[in-house]
Amino acid sequence: MDIERTTFFTIDAEDKPGQLARFSMLMSEKEVNLGCVWSFGTGRGNAEIIAIPNNPHKFRKLALEADWTFEEGSCFHLVGEDRPGALADTLDRIAQEGINLHSVNAIGFETRYSAYVWCDEDDVEKLRKILKGW
Repeated sequence: MDIERTTFFTIDAEDKPGQLARFSMLMSEKEVNLGCVWSFGTGRGNAEIIAIPNNPHKFRKLALEADWTFEEGSCFHLVGEDRPGALADTLDRIAQEGINLHSVNAIGFETRYSAYVWCDEDDVEKLRKILKGW
């Protein structure tokens, strides 16, 4: 399994048609490549866009220039052989160490899987050590 610590950005947005399209077009225009992006409504006309850019520094600069309200943090990108239980083994080991994951996003593609896992910022270093020892 390949493991990479990465930076994610959570951007506040309005929940209306075209928000993610405009965001995506800006990424294209500014040549900011994303490893992953999610968007969803959070209620009362609000939404969030969660982006994991390949170049966090370039993305941060763009976000500041665009005057977006955003937060950033650390998560881990896991890539491995897609087989029954592959992610379950990893999640079980993390749970045995007492780390509460806030979010997991995983997808299989042909013979590989890709997953992003998030925890409290206070647990990031502990999670890194667990994953590194895998």
